[in-house]
Amino acid sequence: MTEIVKIDPTEYGLKETEVATIEAAFMPKIVERDGLKAVYEEILTKEITPALCSDAKSIRLKLVKVRTGISEIHKSQKAFFLAAGRFVDAWKNKETLPVSQMEENLEAIEKHYEKIEAEKIAALQESRKAEIAKYQTDGAFIPDNLGTLTEEVYNNYLLGVKTAYEQKIAADKAAKEAEEKRIAAEKAEQEQIRKEIEQLKKDAEEKEAALKAEREKAEAERKEREDKEAKERAERDAKEKKEREAHEAELKKEREEKERIQRELEAKAAADKAAAEKAEADKQAELSKGDAEKVKDLIAYLESAKTKFSFKSKKNVKIYSDVCILIDKIINHIEK
Repeated sequence: MTEIVKIDPTEYGLKETEVATIEAAFMPKIVERDGLKAVYEEILTKEITPALCSDAKSIRLKLVKVRTGISEIHKSQKAFFLAAGRFVDAWKNKETLPVSQMEENLEAIEKHYEKIEAEKIAALQESRKAEIAKYQTDGAFIPDNLGTLTEEVYNNYLLGVKTAYEQKIAADKAAKEAEEKRIAAEKAEQEQIRKEIEQLKKDAEEKEAALKAEREKAEAERKEREDKEAKERAERDAKEKKEREAHEAELKKEREEKERIQRELEAKAAADKAAAEKAEADKQAELSKGDAEKVKDLIAYLESAKTKFSFKSKKNVKIYSDVCILIDKIINHIEK
């Protein structure tokens, strides 16, 4: 008899009797699978032939049906138990709703007096808060526990707030009256000062007018004298400047000519020295080289010719490419 591979239902919190219907649902496909297994194992032992290939395909397709059949059973079984779970949830909700309603009604009766007391405290809080607010014009903090205070404690608190409010009103009134007196006295003092300033200003304007006439006369005489001196000085400065600039230009010309000749001499000397040193170095380097090094220099020279030029036309590019191939052949000849 074929059996399903044993899975311990206790690992999932289930009993053997609770999973029996599930195992029975899968059993037909398990039997079919095990029947094909014997044929499958026999095919594995045979030599591969066209006929065997056909048998293998046939068995494979039957196994596909077994696998998809198991999947369908799994889908239907899972859907059944999911629906059962939703049914249990609905049953629970239906049967617990009346209990919840009874609990709520009983709790309302249980806390009847508590609710009345809470409403009484809330109403007292609001009425006392409104009364205190009349004396809290500066936005001061109002306690949130006024409703729980005893009448004696609240009256004492109200008296303190009211007294502080009245004292503030009186202090504000006294401060306002004192400020009004100070402003009046200050205005009177400022008016007296203004009159004195007006008189001083008038006296100063008269004195300034006399001084201004004297200053204007002296200024006119000074300006006439300075204009004459400035004209003479400008003419003298212009003449001296012209002579100085001519002399400086001559000196600059002579200096630049000397500097040019000196630079040319120094440049020629440096160039002659560098050329001589390079010629001597090249000569010494050439003398010190052996044939092997000279051959390497020849190869390097030929290699450089391959990248030394660039052309635009296709014809010249092709000619240069052919020349580079010939150069490679010459280099290979030299190396061999």
